[in-house]
Amino acid sequence: MFMQNTLRSLERGRIYPRKELISIMKNEKKEMSDNSLIWMIGDLVKRGKLVHVGRDQYSLSDHKKDVYSPVYSQSAVDIKNHIAGKYPAIGFTVFESTLLNEFLNHLIARNTIFLQTERDTSAFVFDFLRDTTKTIVLYKPSERDYARYWQPDMIVVLDWTSQAPLNLAAPHDITAEKMLVDIYCDKTIRLTYSGSKYKLIVNALYDRYNVDTVRLLRYAGRRNKADKIKAFLPLSECTYTEKCII
Repeated sequence: MFMQNTLRSLERGRIYPRKELISIMKNEKKEMSDNSLIWMIGDLVKRGKLVHVGRDQYSLSDHKKDVYSPVYSQSAVDIKNHIAGKYPAIGFTVFESTLLNEFLNHLIARNTIFLQTERDTSAFVFDFLRDTTKTIVLYKPSERDYARYWQPDMIVVLDWTSQAPLNLAAPHDITAEKMLVDIYCDKTIRLTYSGSKYKLIVNALYDRYNVDTVRLLRYAGRRNKADKIKAFLPLSECTYTEKCII
């Protein structure tokens, strides 16, 4: 009841600094310590009741928006299961270019499947796929090689940048935050769509799904592109991203 009363007292669309949230919560539970209330705020974020929108800043979750869950082609599902079934301990994520069609007016017809895996296993995974699949598999190809050898549902193996934002419930599925950074940073992925459409993709994804801007910018910082990607965020995000952890 205490947490429900706190949530009811918050205004939708308003951003609350953590200190203000603690003050509001103490109106209900004066005897609780700040550390306990900070833990409760974190729990509300995990439960989807609050959204972490900046450094020590939160807002009510927009329940009209869902968490992004990619809908893969059967080819991508088969590849994901093929690797996970044989090597369950290897960390990897799958992205395919046609996932962007949900956010574009002019659809991508030429599908490419990108497999990102840990740097010390990527060559090993490439060899495994090359030997056990019938489609073309390329390993960190140049633009020239990508164009030369492309075929439908071709697999491209790339290195995985550490500390990427992952979905713990589906660790091989790409998250919204990772996708928005990867399609900007990876030169090979950028060959699959028009870079002029990046802003359109960003806006459409933010409109339809909950996006954790803090996680996005932290990952973009790992790829040395935080400032550039920040410039593409919706104006509502830009009001607080200067305080985000990068």
